Amino acid sequence: MNHKIYENEQDILKEVSANHQLSPNLLQNVLTTSKANYYGEAISPTKRQKELEEELKYLIKKGDSLTHSASSSRRSGLKLVRIQLNNYKTYLNSQTINFDTHSDDKNIILIGGLNGAGKTTILKAVRYLLYGKRGMTDAEFQQQFTNTINNSFFEQGGREASASLVFEPGDGHHYEIKVVWQYNSKKQVVSESKTFSKRTIGAARPKRNEQIGSHNVDDFNRTIDKLIPFEASQFLIFDGEEIRRIISSRNSADFKATIRRMNGMSYFNELKGDLDKIYSRKVNELATAQKSTELLKFNKKISELKDQLSELTEKRTKAEGRVSTYNKQLDQFKKLRNEKLMQNNESREKFISTMSSLTAQHTQIMEQISKLFGEQGIPSFAPTKIDALKKRLNLEQQYATDQQRVEQILTPYHQFMSKLLSEPIDPPLTEEQLHQVDEIGKAIWLSKENYKASTSSENQQTWHDLSPNDRRFIMGVNASSVKQQIVDLIKKANNIKHSIESLQQKIDLAPSAISVDEEDKKIQEITEVLGRTKSIHMNIKKKEQECVQEIRSLEAKLKGTKSTALNADELVNDVDMYRKIKEAIDEYAEKVLGWKIDVISSEFDKMLNTLMRKQDEFGRAFVDRHKMIIRIENERGAEISVEERSAGEMQIISSAFIWGMIKAADLDLPMIIDTPLGRLDSYHRKNLVEHFYKHLSKQVVILSTDTEITPEYVELMKEYTSKQIMLDYNQKEKYTLIREGYFELVKG
Repeated sequence: MNHKIYENEQDILKEVSANHQLSPNLLQNVLTTSKANYYGEAISPTKRQKELEEELKYLIKKGDSLTHSASSSRRSGLKLVRIQLNNYKTYLNSQTINFDTHSDDKNIILIGGLNGAGKTTILKAVRYLLYGKRGMTDAEFQQQFTNTINNSFFEQGGREASASLVFEPGDGHHYEIKVVWQYNSKKQVVSESKTFSKRTIGAARPKRNEQIGSHNVDDFNRTIDKLIPFEASQFLIFDGEEIRRIISSRNSADFKATIRRMNGMSYFNELKGDLDKIYSRKVNELATAQKSTELLKFNKKISELKDQLSELTEKRTKAEGRVSTYNKQLDQFKKLRNEKLMQNNESREKFISTMSSLTAQHTQIMEQISKLFGEQGIPSFAPTKIDALKKRLNLEQQYATDQQRVEQILTPYHQFMSKLLSEPIDPPLTEEQLHQVDEIGKAIWLSKENYKASTSSENQQTWHDLSPNDRRFIMGVNASSVKQQIVDLIKKANNIKHSIESLQQKIDLAPSAISVDEEDKKIQEITEVLGRTKSIHMNIKKKEQECVQEIRSLEAKLKGTKSTALNADELVNDVDMYRKIKEAIDEYAEKVLGWKIDVISSEFDKMLNTLMRKQDEFGRAFVDRHKMIIRIENERGAEISVEERSAGEMQIISSAFIWGMIKAADLDLPMIIDTPLGRLDSYHRKNLVEHFYKHLSKQVVILSTDTEITPEYVELMKEYTSKQIMLDYNQKEKYTLIREGYFELVKG
């Protein structure tokens, strides 16, 4: 079956977007966001789906105004600079492999040594420094870090081992990852510390240097994935056994999952599952919005409440009439009573009442005087000292303000100096010189900003450590005002006392009052009846208001229900949009997988035919898209059993397949390959080096064993390698030293 040929993933994205009437930028943003979340901090599916739904709402709302979210472009120029192993496994003391050759013509670095000299240790150290425990089971982690400290160093009393990796991604910086392990007397790891630094090439100090722990390990992982993505780790560290397993696999699901994983497509399954959940919720919301049974229930209840409201309104009107009648009767008796009392204004009882009122006022004023004197009397006698204290507090406040202004002015200066000192300086400055430069710079900077302290030098200190509340209290004290208040109250108290004495004389001479007992009795009776009537009226009015509120509440719900129903069209649009996105992602995932498999098949076939001799009878190699397995046919079209190939042939087949995988993944990373040439004859060795490793990457590190050394091998590797390094293993002492000049050392 013929398949459509695509140039790249963007062609697929555009086609899928057009098929589903979506913006390519929208789909690209969804994919980019999902991939970032997948390799970011682990969160619950519910939270992840909620965040994705919010992101989708934003992207849909932005519509045509969306800009293109940068997809993962081809990473080029990344190189390993050096790895340093300190008393780590077989490596005694500090052993360093410098990968930097300063040569663009030859891309191969050869590292040779006997089995057990530490070649696999280098592979595992690089992987652990970059990715930590990611992708490792607990058993694999335990196995790798059992007996990791060098035995000779440990027997001498050493209890620390470390490993560090420096790499250059082509952005003008060196990145260094370092891990230090501490051990107890039983060779058990008791602590592990990891640091990550970023340094401008040639600079004396790093721009970034931080300890990696549980609080920031996710940020660290995301940074590493941007530089050397985790899914590419099997390319960086060539896992021959994994590639051979893929080639021999007849499990289509396992094969498809492996292709997805090694091509950075694992996040698709998570994205599709999340979209299914979100789409289902939207469908349920739409179904709820389209229900109308609630409308009838609300309308019926509102009708009943309105009938009840009509009855309550009638009762309230009658109650208001009775209240009005009783109020008129009450007013009549009060008027009659007041007329009699007017005649009693000059009576003895009236004077007694007035005197009682004045006595109460006098008592109240004396209490005010006592309280005011107790709380603020003392400050009122020391106004000069209080004013002096306020003045001092103001000076201290101004000094604090000056200090804050100095810090504000010097902030850009500190930023400038930090950036300046992060650049390379030759020769380097001493710490004393750096300190002098810093102090002189501060003075110049303050002078340039025309800064002048508003407080004199003798006032540039703080004597009083006050809380804000205490300071506000002191500043709010007005000693002169308090004194005047006390004086005024004493005068007022004396005047009232004089009035009381005058009334006492009038009481002795005044006549008795006219009785108003009858009027008081009637007023009391009417007041009681009026009180009961008002209570009934208020109760009816309360029920009436409650009824009105319930009607309004139901009408609001009814309006909301109608609004939701009216918004069903909007929800229909949302559901349709989510369906389009979900189906587009499904189609895109399948087409990208198919396209990558086509690329793998094509490149696999080309490289295999380049590496194999004509008499090897390999005709065509490809991936069967229907059964998702590797197939190799001879020139007559008959299938060749992959499982029955020799070890050397499997090495060639694996190399050709990894070539196809790298081309499909569109990566340009350094590669470290363990013992790749031992099973090959001289013809296939030459072919593999000349046509495969020479063009595989800008930096290829080959780990070789002494069993591979032949005169032809030496000449071949001298021609194509830029550097040869030997892992010199001391059989007696059981440790490894790293030396340059592999072939010369072997011959010696």
